[in-house]
Order: sequence, then C-alpha cells, then structure tokens
Amino acid sequence: MKARAAHPHEKPPHPNWLLAALLFAFVLALGLGGVREPSTWISVKTGRTILASGSVPRTDPFSYGASGAAWTTPSWLGDEVLAKLDAAGGPRLAAAALAAAAALAFALLLPINHGSPMIAAALLSVGACAAWTGLAAAPLSFDFLFFAAFLRLLRPRHRFRWRDAAAGAGLTVLWANLHGAGALLAVWMVGLKVFKVSLRTATRERLGYWTMMAVCLLAFSWNPLGYGLLSQAFADAASGAAVWRTPLASLYGLFLLGGTAACWFTLQQEFVTTLACATVLALSVILPGLRPLAVLAACPVIALALGHALPPRGETWPRVARWCALAAALLLVYRREVTLPLAPSGGYGAPALSGAASFLSTNGVRGRMFNPPELGDELIGLTDRPVFSDARQSLYPESFLRDAQDWEMRFPALDAVYHFDYAVVPNRRGRDAARTIAQDPGWRLAYADDRALVYLKTTGADEWLVPQSPFRAVDPDRLWPDSLDAALARPRDAAQLLAELDRWALQAPDCVQALLWKAYALERLKMSDKSARLLALAQARPALRWDPELQAEEAFVLEERGDAVRARVLYNRAERSARRLGRWSTAAAVRARLARLPPAGAR
Repeated sequence: MKARAAHPHEKPPHPNWLLAALLFAFVLALGLGGVREPSTWISVKTGRTILASGSVPRTDPFSYGASGAAWTTPSWLGDEVLAKLDAAGGPRLAAAALAAAAALAFALLLPINHGSPMIAAALLSVGACAAWTGLAAAPLSFDFLFFAAFLRLLRPRHRFRWRDAAAGAGLTVLWANLHGAGALLAVWMVGLKVFKVSLRTATRERLGYWTMMAVCLLAFSWNPLGYGLLSQAFADAASGAAVWRTPLASLYGLFLLGGTAACWFTLQQEFVTTLACATVLALSVILPGLRPLAVLAACPVIALALGHALPPRGETWPRVARWCALAAALLLVYRREVTLPLAPSGGYGAPALSGAASFLSTNGVRGRMFNPPELGDELIGLTDRPVFSDARQSLYPESFLRDAQDWEMRFPALDAVYHFDYAVVPNRRGRDAARTIAQDPGWRLAYADDRALVYLKTTGADEWLVPQSPFRAVDPDRLWPDSLDAALARPRDAAQLLAELDRWALQAPDCVQALLWKAYALERLKMSDKSARLLALAQARPALRWDPELQAEEAFVLEERGDAVRARVLYNRAERSARRLGRWSTAAAVRARLARLPPAGAR
C-alpha cells in the first residue's frame, strides 16, 4: 500500500531567508515606533541596584508607602540587561534590543507553514500589529522569543537527540532568569512533548525525553529564587501595572477566536504545538498581560489550519511584492493609530518627568514626597528618592491603593497621616487633578511643565524655596489660557503677568504650554508679531504632535488670532486624540469650544 504523501507544511523547515528578513524588519519597525511601558523604569532601576549590590532584593527598596514589604524581581537578568543597555545607549538602545527580540520571535514562526509561506507571513504581520501592547521595552517581551524558540525546538518529528535536550535546558535557564514569570511555559511545553512521545515511542526514546524533562526541571531552578520562582509565575501578566492593556473586543479577540477554532483542526497532527498555543490562549482570557503572547501563539495554529484548507503556494517575486505593499499599509495604519496618539510620553523612552526631577535635584528639595501611582515608576527610574506609591499593585494593601488612586479627593487625609513635604503630580490641564492641592493655602506651586506640577508645603522642609515660586497669577493646571484675561485687562498687572510667564518659560525651557500661554497673552495685548514667533516655536516642539491638551491650547491661540479654519482642524485632532487616550473631560471641553466656532465657510 502506498504511503500517504506528506503535506507541504509537514516537511522539514526550509529557510525562506528573504521573507524572514523582511518580516523581521517589519516587526522591528513596529517595536521601534510603538509605545513604552512605564514599568520598565523599575526594571532598569532594579538592574542598577542588583549590579551595585550583587544580590537580588528581597524587600522593596523604592517606596516608603510599602513600608519595607516583601518584594523581589522574577527577571533579575533581564533587569540587568536593560540597565546595561540603558547605560550604554539610553532608552533607544534598550527599546531597539527588545524590539529585535520580538521581531526574531515572529520570524522564527514563519516556516511553520512551509506550503504557503506567504499566508504565514501575512498572518504574522497582522498578528504583530495586534500584539502592539507587548512590543514595549520590558522583560515581558522576552516571552515572545522563548515561546517561539520552544515551538521550533519541540515540533520536528525525529529521533531523540541529546543536543535537543541540551538546547531545551539552555533555553529554560535563560527564560527563568531573563523573565522568570513566564518560564513555567517552558516546563509545560517540554512536558507536553514527553507525554506525546510516551504514547507510541520506543523505550529508549521515552527515556531520552523523560531525561530532557528532568534536566529542564532542574534548569528551571537555576535562578536566585530557585523553585520559589513558581510563586512569581505570570505575576506581571496578572497585575494591573501595565498601562497598555488589550481589551477582548479588539483584533486580539479575532486571533483568540481564530486560534481556538484552528486548534480543533490541528490537534491530531500537531499535538505539542496545538496544546502549547491553546494553553496561552486560555490563560490570556484571565491574564491580560499574556494577550500579546496569545496573538503570537494563535498565528502558528491558524497558519497550520489554513495549510490544510488551502493549496500550497510558494513565494514568488510578485507575491513578495504584494506582501511588502501590505506591510507598508500596516505600518502607515500603525503609525496613525498607535505611534502618534499613544506616543511614548510618560513611559520608558521619552521621560515625561525629567524636568520635575531636575527641579528637585537642582534646588535641593528634600523631605517626604507625595506622588500618585501613575508617576511612581518613572520617578523611581529618574531619581533616588523614595516614592509614595507606584503601579505595582500587588505590593500595596488594597486600602492603600484605593487612597492613592483617589488622591484628588483624599489628599488632605493622606497628608495628615504621612506628612508630605512636597508633591509631584501630573499636569492634566483642565481635568482638575491638582485642585485639592492648589486650593490649599498650605501648599504653593513651585514648578510646572507640560507633564508635571511640583507643589511645596509652605511650612515643610522646603519652605525657604516657596518665595522663589514664579507662579502668582498663572495657573498651569487650567486648560484654556483665558484665565489670564483679568490680569491682562489691567496694564500694571499685564506687565507683571508677562514677567511671570517669562520666569515660567525660563524655569521649564522645554514647556510648550508656557510658550502657548505667552503667545496668547501677547495676542491679547495686540503684539501679534511677537505672538506669531512664539507660536512658531511651540509648533516646532514634538509634543504638539500627540498631546491633545496642547493641541487644544494651540487651537485656542489660533482662534484668538482669528484663524478659525486652522483652529477647527486642531480642535478636531485634539478631540480625536483625547478620545483615543480616554481623556473624556478634555474631549468634552474641546467639543464645547468647537460648538462656539462659526460654521465652516461662514464670514
């Protein structure tokens, strides 16, 4: 009886070097233009701490709000790598290295469907876009590479080879140390392989794979936490620390459904690959941090299922050209929908708090600092000051987290308990975040830029610095600069106001808001030429490309200058950006301004 011919996707891998290189470059471009995860600051600072002390921390060294709570890192080696990359080339080098690791993972999975590599390439391209939240510069990105490497290692059907066992052990050791929170998947995937070969394999083969399992289990413990690493399994994927979370109702949801359906068709012939991918797909439903990895896991099973349903089609130059056109279109959409509205502000790669950190250091501000959780990660990375709170939710008691997250309403009560000397809070312009502090006579605004406000307690350790505050009539926490109108109406007050705006711009030279407010004030005082020059300086700053509040303020200045057409365009852009970022109060304020503009074409 003639043996069944092997389907093209079941044949041994062949290189597809050109397509793999193009796919690698595409995913690398996504990673370089993607968002930055603020929690990476903690990884970098932890890596520096480990390099300096030679040991992994067992209690939290960064937050006084945690009161020395037990804490350690499951990714000590990944933290060290990030710290060294940051020291060598800054955030850009670290982000590029992590993006390259993710790009290599997608390229490794290209040969899964040998019969139709173009289908696999198209699927992986769309999958990389769907997994954009996982392309941030964080140790979690290492999971992409190791998961793909284990799929490639365990999928081939051949006799047991000791070099495979050695490779599995080496990969397990690296995974357990670079990002131990996801390394349990390595043991699980090897276990699936052992179970599969134990069903119908020669005794010598079974013993070899059982030995491989034992070696990988031992290799898993070769990390500073030993088997205690099991308590850290998927810890960061389960926590709410990450800013960027993938909702179920998104492109990820389509990959989840497609991958689940494909598992039904591939289980019989691809037992290890199917169950490994199905495991990640199932876990991702309850662990949001695993959703980017789940998209990657869905790609091989969907590609294999399509390989059974569609006739084999090899790569040809016209097909490669069509894929390149698809990749270019995806990059354009990605830039519009991800890179620009969700720019790396407030995250590792574009320090949002560097101005505030410099102000604290230059002026010798001391004492106990207050900060909301969303600023804690970056403050840990940029300063050596103990923070009040950060985004590591598992570190703090639930009652503490409620108080810290609702600080706008509970700040006086928190101050009575913790006795703050200064506060670093986000400049949310018009969202009334700092109203509680601003309206308290015991606090004075001392520094402001586009991203942060620094308040000093008038009777605290830094009371000597309070009289040097440049802010009297100017309130940077407001969205619209028309709060200056009352002072501008009086000549003596107008002169003092312009001097105050100058001191603000001198204190924070990178602050776009200060330039826009000064341009507005000059326009109100009929100094249109000077106003135009300041507006041009502001428009050259990168922040205006993505910050919705700054875009709205620029539109407000243009409206004051009588340029209603350009103002309308900017208001619409600001409103769209605000909605993408979930800043609903800003979007509502911008819509109100739009409603006051004359209709397009009206004179």
